[in-house]
Amino acid sequence: MMQIIFERAGGFMGRKVSLELNLADLPADQARTLKLLVDESNFINLTDPPPKDSAPDGFTYSITVKTETIRHTINASDTNLPDALRPLLDELVKRSRSH
Repeated sequence: MMQIIFERAGGFMGRKVSLELNLADLPADQARTLKLLVDESNFINLTDPPPKDSAPDGFTYSITVKTETIRHTINASDTNLPDALRPLLDELVKRSRSH
């Protein structure tokens, strides 16, 4: 079982968006895609990136991955987001728009 909790805040409107996904509740192909994105980003071994100056109307992100044995959270912004997280973030943003 894997759960992904995603939050995005900021932007021009200052709107907060959140999404909670339990991979066991998703169709198998969608669950596989998300698990692959988590694995390819090496998410569990990432640490919060060092802060950088914020961008006007930029976003901040919080991504938490929970399994039976771990809970790991990464907090980042548009200015310091690790490149490895971009594919996962893009997928989570896309999914948050459809909810």
